Amino acid sequence: MVNGNKKNNACIPNIDWMIKAGMDPKTKLPVKFGSDPAQLKSDIKKELRIKDKQTAVNRGTWHNLPANLTSQELESMLYDRGQLCFFYNKELDEFFFLPFALSSSDGNGLDVYGRYKQIRPVAYNASATDNDNNRSKTPIESFLSNLHLNVVYTPKETVTLEDFDNSAVILQDYTPQYNRMNVIPRANLQDPLLDVMSEMYPYMRTSLILGSGVTGLRVQDGDQSGDVVDASMAFQNAALTGLGWVPITSQIELQELTGIGKTNNAEEYMIALQSLENFRLSTYGIDNGGLYEKKAQELNAEAAINGGPVGLVMQDYITRRQDFCNICNSIWGTVMWYEPAESLVMADLNGDGVMYDRQEDQQGQPQDNGGSDDDNGQV
Repeated sequence: MVNGNKKNNACIPNIDWMIKAGMDPKTKLPVKFGSDPAQLKSDIKKELRIKDKQTAVNRGTWHNLPANLTSQELESMLYDRGQLCFFYNKELDEFFFLPFALSSSDGNGLDVYGRYKQIRPVAYNASATDNDNNRSKTPIESFLSNLHLNVVYTPKETVTLEDFDNSAVILQDYTPQYNRMNVIPRANLQDPLLDVMSEMYPYMRTSLILGSGVTGLRVQDGDQSGDVVDASMAFQNAALTGLGWVPITSQIELQELTGIGKTNNAEEYMIALQSLENFRLSTYGIDNGGLYEKKAQELNAEAAINGGPVGLVMQDYITRRQDFCNICNSIWGTVMWYEPAESLVMADLNGDGVMYDRQEDQQGQPQDNGGSDDDNGQV
């Protein structure tokens, strides 16, 4: 107050009460209606990432893993890193699955086939390209940096103590391209596809909103715009609740703005999404309806042709894992093995009478459910 008159001073409003009341301080609207519309795509992509990783880690089952890991944990590491190395450490008397880097102690580095001859393990949360001079190493990183392991690529008929203590076997998620030791992690490969898939839902939703009959109302200034906002609760809410006017601050004549142009049928976006989903499944070797599915009735033979030879993709990741098991078992006497998911191959691979992957005990035997049909649950 100056000379009995009010003085206009800038002030910072207390927005805590607005946040607690569920209001967006910027738009003065409920958070439900005032949030960033693009957030829908981001949220859907999170769900798609989870779904994609679930698909990847449950394509098959590892049996008798000796490294204190479950089948899903190992596949999750492969999904995030693309390739791992398996080795035994005599000091700790334990097996490990870890990322790796080319060993600096080997001057030649690669053999005539472009494969690593010697590697050093890297802690899972560390980067294989970290500059050791830029930061201090953790104890586990210091320990691993002193390990230089010889890579084995074929099963061994005769094993020496040197092989047992200083060997490593590389496990790759899939057959890489030209650079045989550069496997792009599946998480990175799938991300652009998941990004496009996440756009289909907002596009479909926008198409439905544009076809809902909501129109724009010209107003003179922001004050009038606020009045209309109070009446219609914003464009999105209008489309959902049937309110017919949305404020648009402009000098143009009153006219319908959302009805301009042709609006695509929402079904078209779902068809595109189905095509993308089928492509995603095909990258994992899983049967699907193909990149194009007929809207009309489709014969089984047509569906099989459209699905494509996804069995070859499945064979690739199965063969790489089983070859890995054979090499490791020949060196360390382990009994690791990998089988595709029974729900994918539609066969009872372990002969337990059910067509899904049952959990196993420490000896690799299916868990007993407490009794069988023969003894009526009695022991």
